[in-house]
Amino acid sequence: MGDALPVLAGAAWAVLLLGALPIQGSFGPGIGLHGGGAHGTGDPLGSTVGAVTDVAASVVVTPTWIAGWLLMVVAMMWPLLVPLANRIASGSYPRWRIGLPIVAVAVATLLWLAFGLVAGVFAQLASIPAGSLWWQLAALAVAGLARWSARRARLLTRCAVTPPIAPGGRRGIRTAARAGAVEWRRCAILCGPLMLAMVPGHSIVVLAAASLSVWWEARHPRAWRDPVPLALIVVAGIGAVGSALLGG
Repeated sequence: MGDALPVLAGAAWAVLLLGALPIQGSFGPGIGLHGGGAHGTGDPLGSTVGAVTDVAASVVVTPTWIAGWLLMVVAMMWPLLVPLANRIASGSYPRWRIGLPIVAVAVATLLWLAFGLVAGVFAQLASIPAGSLWWQLAALAVAGLARWSARRARLLTRCAVTPPIAPGGRRGIRTAARAGAVEWRRCAILCGPLMLAMVPGHSIVVLAAASLSVWWEARHPRAWRDPVPLALIVVAGIGAVGSALLGG
């Protein structure tokens, strides 16, 4: 299972790079390159059919938005779950070496979906514009400032401890689900603000820079003042500004 996660994440990145899920227009934000325009017509200025209405220009949680969010979770978060999946598989009975890691990954993914839905509904109710630059910059600023928090570093260290996992059976399912929830909590502390930056939509540059920042920090958990993740967050901010200046 651990070997499959990077492959699936790579497939998700391929879809994102192809821009298969546009993030603007009447379908609401998904994940990928900025696309759409007035009512999803593809007009970048949103002017071919008149002024864009507030509803069309705001974040809208739709099935396409949900699919885009899940695709982003697979691309960005599943690589972080590889160590957990391998750990569970290595300690499981042979017949459970696939099932239990799937349970843990599924729980973490569902929690990220819930996280995204709550943030997305809030953005929709607040009429946040799709691709909002200020939303992205605010979330990236929080992520950058959090990098200097010693308390956050201690929480990451504490959450890195995986609870015991039974090797199979119903208890194995319960403990694997709990391990997935604990790992999600660690990931949320690690990159919650960066994930929030993705809610209204973003360019692929923002997603790539944010992902690299998260992956680097996950591999260097003790270096909480390491400049590399912060530099990548700055790159994400530059990407967000550049995307806005270029019209998405």
